[in-house]
Amino acid sequence: MSRPLVAPVQPPSVADVARLAGVSPATVSRAFNTPQLLGAETLARVQQAAQQLSYQPYGLARSLRRRRSMVVGIVLPSLDYGYYAGTLAQLQGLLAKEGYTLLMCSANRDAQAELEGVRALMAQGVDGVVLFGRPLHDDSAPLLARRGVPQLRCWSALPDEPSVAFDHGAALADLVDHLVALGHRRLALVVPFIALNDRFRARLTAVREALARHGLALPPAALVDDGGLDAPAGRAALRTLQSRGVQASAVVCSNDLIAAGVIIEAQAQGLRVPQDLSVSGYNDSALAAAFEPAITSVDTPVELHAAEVARVLLDALREGRPVPCLRLPTQPRLRASTGPAPRAASAARKRP
Repeated sequence: MSRPLVAPVQPPSVADVARLAGVSPATVSRAFNTPQLLGAETLARVQQAAQQLSYQPYGLARSLRRRRSMVVGIVLPSLDYGYYAGTLAQLQGLLAKEGYTLLMCSANRDAQAELEGVRALMAQGVDGVVLFGRPLHDDSAPLLARRGVPQLRCWSALPDEPSVAFDHGAALADLVDHLVALGHRRLALVVPFIALNDRFRARLTAVREALARHGLALPPAALVDDGGLDAPAGRAALRTLQSRGVQASAVVCSNDLIAAGVIIEAQAQGLRVPQDLSVSGYNDSALAAAFEPAITSVDTPVELHAAEVARVLLDALREGRPVPCLRLPTQPRLRASTGPAPRAASAARKRP
């Protein structure tokens, strides 16, 4: 026995909201398009009526009137790192408050995939594009520029590139200075440049330059660049350094997960952190403060990052302002995983 067809329920209209709120349809339209033109009491009545009726403005009509799609694209290097997801969630919420939808593509750390993601976003008619992280494909940003699509790079950027980013090199240089001040002269660096597809290796240059200012150097064997982004990669990195005969008193890691792995492996081998080996991380994730010992790290605040990306992008979209080269502040978080170098600690204990 066939079931009778049920007529679809018509969604509430502007006129329905206007009747319930006791205003004109034009006033309802202003409430959603130019709310600043309405008094607080009138705006509240319209919003309450719209909520009661579950009214949803027709986004396509609004975008046609504004000659904008009200959609912003973002190309992420991957989805396998918590900081990326955290920034994405924050940014999506901030843009939604301004009426924009965020459309995401992941490059999976592949240069061609990044370029194809940019092309796909342009085909969708997005108003602007955020490129997250270091360039994977040299044509991605120039292609957007040629098509006149507003864009900015975030998190990490080349010098003088229109962007909202952190100066990761300067942050790592501060960590090096901290470790040298503690008496460390033999440092190792764990940054998965290969996995990140980071061709520019600016952080490596910054560490080497910081060491050189102290008359020190980073031997090639003291760099582990072919691992992953997680704790097992950190454990493997320490074993790799040891197999190469590297006797570092401090290991600088590119994130807190890697640092945690180095610490776990050191402890498994009977080494004490920081008495025998100091270890630092990066990003100051929740793990860093909760770990034992708590991990010295660098705070790159997600909330600040997302807020500034949203602000700069909206300024470019609404007012045509050029995207600046904005560098956000970082803050070292010194904790128990770093301490005096073994010899420096021994000398301190011998002093009366």
